[in-house]
Amino acid sequence: MELERWDRVEQLYHAAIGQDESQRATFLQRACAHDEGLRREVESLLTYVKQTGKFIDKGALALVAEEMAAAHVGDSQTTADHMIGKRISQYRIVARVGSGGMGEVFSAVRADEAYEKLVALKLISNGRHSTSFINRFRTERQILAELDHPNIARLFDGGTSEDGSPYFVMEYIEGESITAYCDHHRLSIADRLKLLLQVCSAVQYAHQHLIIHRDIKPDNILVTAEGVAKLMDFGIAKILVDAESGQRDATVTGLRAFTPAYASPEQVKGEAITTASDVYSLGVVLYELLAGRSPYRTTSHAQHEMARAICEVEPEKASTAAVSSAPLQGDKISAASLSSLRNTSPDKLRRVLSGDLDQIVLKALRKEPPHRYASAQAFADDIQAYVLGLPVSARRGTIGYRAGKFVRRNKLTLAVTAVFVLMILAGVVAVVREARIARMAQVRAEQRFESLRKLTNSLLFEFHDSIENLPGSTAARELVVRRALEYLDQIAAQGHDDPATLRDLAAAYERLGQIQSQAFHPHTGGTGSLQQANTLFEEALEIRRRLAFSNPEDMNLQFDLLGSMSNVAAVYEERGDLDRALDLQQQRLQIEERLQAKHDSEELRSAIGSSLIGIGDLKIWLGDFEPAVENMRQALAMSQASLDTNPASFPARRSVLRAHSWLGTALKFDRKYAEAASETRKALALADQLAADDPHNTYVQRYIGSDSEELCKCLAYAGLFSEVRSQCRRAIAIDEIMMKSDKDNVQATADVASTNLTTGLALYLMHSPREAASFLRRADSIYHEVASRDPDSQSNAVDHATSLIYLGRIEAQIQEPEVARKDLERAQKILEELVTVSPKHRYFLNTLDEARAAIKALPHDTAPLTVH
Repeated sequence: MELERWDRVEQLYHAAIGQDESQRATFLQRACAHDEGLRREVESLLTYVKQTGKFIDKGALALVAEEMAAAHVGDSQTTADHMIGKRISQYRIVARVGSGGMGEVFSAVRADEAYEKLVALKLISNGRHSTSFINRFRTERQILAELDHPNIARLFDGGTSEDGSPYFVMEYIEGESITAYCDHHRLSIADRLKLLLQVCSAVQYAHQHLIIHRDIKPDNILVTAEGVAKLMDFGIAKILVDAESGQRDATVTGLRAFTPAYASPEQVKGEAITTASDVYSLGVVLYELLAGRSPYRTTSHAQHEMARAICEVEPEKASTAAVSSAPLQGDKISAASLSSLRNTSPDKLRRVLSGDLDQIVLKALRKEPPHRYASAQAFADDIQAYVLGLPVSARRGTIGYRAGKFVRRNKLTLAVTAVFVLMILAGVVAVVREARIARMAQVRAEQRFESLRKLTNSLLFEFHDSIENLPGSTAARELVVRRALEYLDQIAAQGHDDPATLRDLAAAYERLGQIQSQAFHPHTGGTGSLQQANTLFEEALEIRRRLAFSNPEDMNLQFDLLGSMSNVAAVYEERGDLDRALDLQQQRLQIEERLQAKHDSEELRSAIGSSLIGIGDLKIWLGDFEPAVENMRQALAMSQASLDTNPASFPARRSVLRAHSWLGTALKFDRKYAEAASETRKALALADQLAADDPHNTYVQRYIGSDSEELCKCLAYAGLFSEVRSQCRRAIAIDEIMMKSDKDNVQATADVASTNLTTGLALYLMHSPREAASFLRRADSIYHEVASRDPDSQSNAVDHATSLIYLGRIEAQIQEPEVARKDLERAQKILEELVTVSPKHRYFLNTLDEARAAIKALPHDTAPLTVH
């Protein structure tokens, strides 16, 4: 048929499909006038649509007409039956399984006895051997050849049969459609979501390989007896790259028939098809999995009514549809029965679906593609966030999100923190009251458990994170710790062993450990806090190990494990157990390098850089200075490469900053003072840049303070005295401000003591003993206070001893030998206790040697210097 003729058929077909079925004959009689042939062509297409239940997109009318004409060649079912027992290449056909795309699917076994394996063999359907069909069949085969994913049916083989027909051999999937499987096994909503996440992973993988499926529906998602979802039938999929030009095809028109109940509005209207079309179809599948009904509230299967519902009518919330008693076309199940298939009751089902899940589904089903999820991965991320009890992007703009934004907009006003704490406490009171009532009935106990999970996550991750870097927030953070510990004890006592709950528990344990005693970060301290943090971190690590080893391909769980290992190693280091800390850091690096070989990413490279810094840090304390320098240089090279790739990335900039800073520290201990000063100056410049972007971020301010302090020390050791006083003054000023704004923050107080110690040490090296003594006495006084508030910290203890050593040496210089002896002996006692706990800690040993040498040299100050 001529192209112009087909254009006219297309126009009339689309005009007729929009008419009520009773009006189509009149419309066509008028529109076709005396052209009976034209009318018959359009009517044949309408009949095809009515019989098959498929819409036809406007770029494929010729192909569909060809398919319909070819169908008259013979009965495909009869022909398919004749194929049973026949041999195609080395495969013998066993039985007809079904059809997909434009082919017939058979079960088959290898006939050459190379091995025994049941496979699925797909042949082009009888009568469909035109060039267009053969090309499309080969396209499907090529698509499958490019896809290697655990949730996509795999391609094993392919070729051409003796009669010249193409065929391909696939993984044989014995299973049920995803909806049938979920109902047959009475899966809960949580389990249905986890199953759909497998499908999202497959769709995202296909999209990353520039392939749109275009016919995602339950019948094309089979679930095996083991609970593994497999995405099937890429017969009408589209490759988004032109084979000749290599250019991405952004429009994707020229499609063939599709299934209307799962089609996107743009498919129905014949508009451009993108990955958002697959997201829409996933949304329809999710709606059915949750609500047990179609999102389209139609009372018949009339094509024009279905088209109008898809393109114009907003679906009602899944929570409402799930318990609706309104009679709908095809609905044959009551709300009670539907809920029972989800292992719950109508009321509980409505409550579970209300809120986050309703919004996730509605976002996926937005009529306008730009307003849906940007990708299948973004859709999956929101589902995963819901499963983990975390906030979802589909609910931005709700009260909770607005409250969070309000806190961020008013960072400097501590009154906001107090108000927000009161809001959280009010929620706590409500939940506790709800919990008392919940004990009266099992159904409400489940609701209480979920509320506790969400509240604990909100306290530790939303509220705590919003105030963590605010000056003066430590008191509020202590309250978070107390409340969250109570709730975690209740959650753990429930005995839930599902992965989502375990992951939440591990994350909560880690956050509490960090708040209490994470060295060099704002923490609350207290007697036994380091031991408690160690217990929390190790509990989290044990959970993370179990989850990661059970799911080796889940990168999120692998990163969780790496973070837990880092936390435990940091506590080992702070407690002086350097061998265990180093062993754990090296294990962490081995895991990261193994993962990088399979899944290289910026996040992994950043993690490797952190591990190298951690290993180098421990080598410094063990006295292996040159290997430590090399580790730091490697970390800097990796961090700089990531920053070069993404110059605007805050994490990348921070990683480079840390690498320069730690490289400077390693060089200083290796007595390469000028190089150390140069690296530290680079770190300080980066910290100043970050502060310009976020001037009230205490994390960045601490870096400026510590790097200024370290630069002061390096310059003094190098004998470059011109900047020493200005850098030390800057460090003291920053730390004083942070301590005054947050008196409950032990780390801020320790930082002030440290900058006074460094200033005194630098002035001692500059031969200004009396000026140095005033700073060292203040450091001694503050370290006494720190020791009473955080007695377990070895880093603070060794710094206190160092301040006493230099105070004693100065007192020897100014002819006060007896006073000097008392201070030096106090330092010696502190250091002997530290060495007893950590006998391999070279820095402790060197500092103890300096104290003993200084005592031995009295009444003079002639002992050799140790690098600090």
